[in-house]
Amino acid sequence: MTNITYVGEHLWAGHLGNGFVVLALIAALLSCVTYFLSVSDGSYLKLARFSFNLHSFSVFGKAGTLFYMLFNHYFEYQYVWQHSNTDMNMKYIMSCFWEGQEGSFLLWTFWNVVLGLLLKRQLKNGDWEIPVMVIFALVQVFLASMILGIYVGDYKIGSNPFLLLREHPDFSNMPFVQNENYLAKLNGRGLNPLLMNYWMTIHPPTLFLGFASTLIPFAFAIAALWNGKYSEWQKVALPWTYFGILVLGIGVLMGGAWAYEALSFGGFWAWDPVENSSLVPWLVLVAAGHTMIINKNKGGSLFTTHFLAIGAFLLVLYSTFLTRSGVLGNASVHAFTDLGMTGQLVLYVLTFIFISVALLIKESLFKTSYVVLSLLLLAFALVYGYARVTLMVWISASAIITFVSYYLYFPKEKDEEDLFSREFWMFLGSLLLILSALIITYFTSIPVINKLFGTEYAPPKIPVYNSWIVPFAILVMLTIGAAQFLKYKTTDRRKFLMRISYSFGIALLFGLVCSIPLYFMEMHTGNSDTWELISYALLLTTGLFAAIANADYFLLVLKGKVSKSGAAIAHIGFALVLLGALISTSKKVVLSKNTSDKKVSALGADFDEKRSILLTQGDTLPMGPYLITYTGKKREGINVYFYVDYLKKSAQGKPEFDFTLVPHVQDNPRMGRAPEPATKHYLNRDIYTHVTYADLNIDTTKNKANAYSSAKNFIGHVGDTIFSSNAIIVIDSLRSNLSETEYKKNDSFLEVTAVLRCVDVKGKNYFAYPKYIIQNNVVIPKEDIVDKLGLKLVFWKINPDQGSVEITLSERLSNAKDFIVMEAYVFPYINILWLGCLVMAMGTIIAIRERIRKFSVKQN
Repeated sequence: MTNITYVGEHLWAGHLGNGFVVLALIAALLSCVTYFLSVSDGSYLKLARFSFNLHSFSVFGKAGTLFYMLFNHYFEYQYVWQHSNTDMNMKYIMSCFWEGQEGSFLLWTFWNVVLGLLLKRQLKNGDWEIPVMVIFALVQVFLASMILGIYVGDYKIGSNPFLLLREHPDFSNMPFVQNENYLAKLNGRGLNPLLMNYWMTIHPPTLFLGFASTLIPFAFAIAALWNGKYSEWQKVALPWTYFGILVLGIGVLMGGAWAYEALSFGGFWAWDPVENSSLVPWLVLVAAGHTMIINKNKGGSLFTTHFLAIGAFLLVLYSTFLTRSGVLGNASVHAFTDLGMTGQLVLYVLTFIFISVALLIKESLFKTSYVVLSLLLLAFALVYGYARVTLMVWISASAIITFVSYYLYFPKEKDEEDLFSREFWMFLGSLLLILSALIITYFTSIPVINKLFGTEYAPPKIPVYNSWIVPFAILVMLTIGAAQFLKYKTTDRRKFLMRISYSFGIALLFGLVCSIPLYFMEMHTGNSDTWELISYALLLTTGLFAAIANADYFLLVLKGKVSKSGAAIAHIGFALVLLGALISTSKKVVLSKNTSDKKVSALGADFDEKRSILLTQGDTLPMGPYLITYTGKKREGINVYFYVDYLKKSAQGKPEFDFTLVPHVQDNPRMGRAPEPATKHYLNRDIYTHVTYADLNIDTTKNKANAYSSAKNFIGHVGDTIFSSNAIIVIDSLRSNLSETEYKKNDSFLEVTAVLRCVDVKGKNYFAYPKYIIQNNVVIPKEDIVDKLGLKLVFWKINPDQGSVEITLSERLSNAKDFIVMEAYVFPYINILWLGCLVMAMGTIIAIRERIRKFSVKQN
């Protein structure tokens, strides 16, 4: 093959990036090994710290290199070409960084490094630095391998973002790479249009910081199992755990806000598998944080705390496998495509499951047996295959051994918790969160189950998720409302019941007042089943109880001391989130019932007259309490914006302008059409709209008054009708200057006139007289124009055998009116949900500050 000297390539960037990739892996591996050796020989500690710092430097280096390549549009690199282009707005360039698998792994690695450096500094020269940093460095080894991008035989290890486009297997044999100056005309594919949203510049980094933060309690829990200090680690890890709860929770809620503003399914949560994969680790981490508090105040729940701290991180790894292995297929709009790293992802998950289970086993013979069993099963799978069966056997054996080891060897509390103790109710709340997480995980894992067992179960729809999760939400709200008034170890039952009775009574009264009329109204209309209505009423009542009870505790018990009220404020926020979600979704109102005289359902099965309205440009139609008018559209780049005016009747009964909404559709040549909603925000409701059908072409014809559409041909007989956009055209008669006999005698000239009667929408008649002329055996059609209707008619053919004529119809372009199909909803009181997000975050921040303060006081 001829060597080609390419023009304009920035090869130094790829060399630099690849150097950082290799250095990051080697330094992480060296740090892991030397930290491990430092357990028995402290002389390795200095090298271990230096190696981790070197790893951190290389991670910052490869992240900085990739950003530089994206900012400067180095399209000679496959990652830059695939995720950016010169047409996109530069404010979304950060989204290009983490759109692909390689960039998101790098983002995760980056946050692990930041947290690792902070943690290493905090733990320096203490008992926890070495065992914790061994785990940190080992995780970094796996993450660094994810962007290595090399082949060992036929097996691919990682996917490299610094690979040249012309070296990528999909492009290496394409003709354009044979051109030495191929970069001169090369532009990138661009960013997924769904990610061209400001939320996507902050949601992924926040979410991945949350994922990274689960590593800290995991590393402490593993270190405690390693050195046998089962309780001491929780004092250090507790603030970090709540930091993870804060950041991961904000990341999940940001995802909901992005879905609400950028996706067109009409809501903020759809139980999408990727949404669930973020929610489940958060639920388990919240449970872990609460069991840590139990341990801090009472000294119990040791195994549960270890199990949950480890479980939260392992679930992050499992969610990584789900979203990046391609196993979800079309089950999620968020999932990445498979880049051939499924085996590597499985190994990542199984390695840390193995380490966790092995360290949970205390007895050495038991531990050795588990290691031998794991190696034998691995050998069996490699030699004989049956990987799926072997995996299921190993996972089952790991679970059984873990719980047997717990009952035989793990330290346990001597006394059982009293029913009316705070620790019992906190543990009960944690258990409810775990059960919820298990149910969501099962439903989310149905594609995995189908692949393992060859089944064809369909992923559940939103109502199925709701029917399972709402009962758990009701019980969680009860525990949140009641637990604050309980004391550790034991509480006077009579005083406790009296104390919560006021809050519960108010919540019950308000819940009944709101629910009973709605129950009879819904049952009368038949819109909901009885159990659904009852469950929503119970959730409303218990949610109110949780909010009111915690507000009561904050004001009357804590005397409004904000610094001591982090838990109560966070609980109020969580209750408001559930109340906002309940009210806004269960009472969502469809505004866009079709009031046009044109049938929406004619456009296809996806269009429903009960939720879609067809708007013709310039027409005004009633929609709910509004009159709406589609006034026009315009294109800006790949976005086509549709302007819809909303009018309300004044006191005098005349329509008055209220506001304009501008939903738009991204007409992306790479990803197709992607509608984005437009929302009018009020204090007590949102009006949410999106376009479901539209012509995205912008008519640039300057003189529409004299321009006509392409001719359409019609075949008919006398008495038949032709339909135009603004009239019905009847073929009244045909007139000829000659009879058939006369024409045969003298075939030099024949003129046949079609008498066409045009009836407009008001019933007014107009006539057109197009002519069919034969002169010297040549057909010469003569058109006629009905100027007031903008119709051009040409009579151009006679079919004597069939007794029919053929006439073409062209319409003046100004006749044709553009139209859109739109859906519009009202989300009542959705701001309660967003307010709850802010309150919950604020309460968690207050709680973290208080934990740090108490820990600092004890240290001093």
